[in-house]
Amino acid sequence: MRKIIRLVAIVLTAYIASNGCVVNGRSIHSEDVELEKELAAINKPSIKTIETEYGDIYDCVDINKQPAFYHPLLKDHKAKTRASLALEKILRASRKDASLLETNPTKIGLEEGCPAGSVPLRRATKEDLRRAKSSFKRLSSFEPSNPGQGYDFAGIVTTPPANVLFKGIAARMSVYQPPVSGQQSSTALIQLQTQTETKVGSIQVGWTIDPELYGDSRARLFTKWSEEHDGTVDGCYNTLCSGFVVTNPNIPIDTAFNDVSISQRSQVFQWMMVTLDPLSQDWWLSMQDDNIRIGYWPRELFSFSGFSVGGYNATWGGLVHTGTDVSPAMGSGIFEDGNYNSTCNMVKVQVNIGNTFVSPYDNPVQVLQSRCFKASKQNTHPDYRFQFGGPGGLPNACVA
Repeated sequence: MRKIIRLVAIVLTAYIASNGCVVNGRSIHSEDVELEKELAAINKPSIKTIETEYGDIYDCVDINKQPAFYHPLLKDHKAKTRASLALEKILRASRKDASLLETNPTKIGLEEGCPAGSVPLRRATKEDLRRAKSSFKRLSSFEPSNPGQGYDFAGIVTTPPANVLFKGIAARMSVYQPPVSGQQSSTALIQLQTQTETKVGSIQVGWTIDPELYGDSRARLFTKWSEEHDGTVDGCYNTLCSGFVVTNPNIPIDTAFNDVSISQRSQVFQWMMVTLDPLSQDWWLSMQDDNIRIGYWPRELFSFSGFSVGGYNATWGGLVHTGTDVSPAMGSGIFEDGNYNSTCNMVKVQVNIGNTFVSPYDNPVQVLQSRCFKASKQNTHPDYRFQFGGPGGLPNACVA
């Protein structure tokens, strides 16, 4: 009898080792195998390794061997090191009135970047991938007018005139670092989106504090793209899976901001711009006041939704996720209409219409607010600017 029991135990051990436990109909072992494959695609042999003061490890990887090209739609795509001359012309034109921008840009990026021909990728772990998948499921498609699923939004939304598409979006946003914990997150973003009854394509960029995504509570640069069609959802945060092509050797797209704003004391800003290349139809991300190119989303990613030809709506503002009944603060945690020294804000809000960046049309601009969070509309400043934020708190009672 003991021999039989021992034999059964050996067989069970061997079975579990090869197949893993099953949770929600899925083998834990198979999940680990899948994560190991994804890690192998992300964590490539490095030309150089850089460790930041925050403990992040970045591997300098050959620009043509980054995770972006593991997406099935990008198997024949070759990395572009620069945008087309047509896009460069648009970006130069957008900087002619750069004197109107505020001072105090944030410091961002690596002190010593990657060698030529390589780009920085944050070294990932299984936990990083699990957190990223969980975060992406929480917000696969963000609807500003109806966030839901524990999300609250405050900001502005606009749509283009009839028979026109937005070819880009931009703003200079103040960067804060409100306290968050657990599954909470607090974000400032700009978003372009196209949508039909069955298909949605979108791009988001901004800063976020998201412990579930990053494993810490620092304000970090983030990018996100998604495409939904026929009941399926594709997309990714940063470079934790395939999609976004990094081209800048000095600025990782999940880097921590070295400086953040302090309400009523100092404001620091970051310029962010997403622009459609009129020739390649790739979407390029530019940052800082001189429009430094960070990378791009290839047009192939949006082959179903038609987003590769332009967006139907543009969104700017703050987004928080509660994780519990108590929501975190948004922006600076303060909303004081008219006081730009204490409230998180975006200035030089723009959209690209006809390959020219302009202030959004005032009439279609809709101000959205929810629960403890507020937003303002354009004031008398010559460029479109607005404030957003709030203290957060319980669903029916905000923290004073």
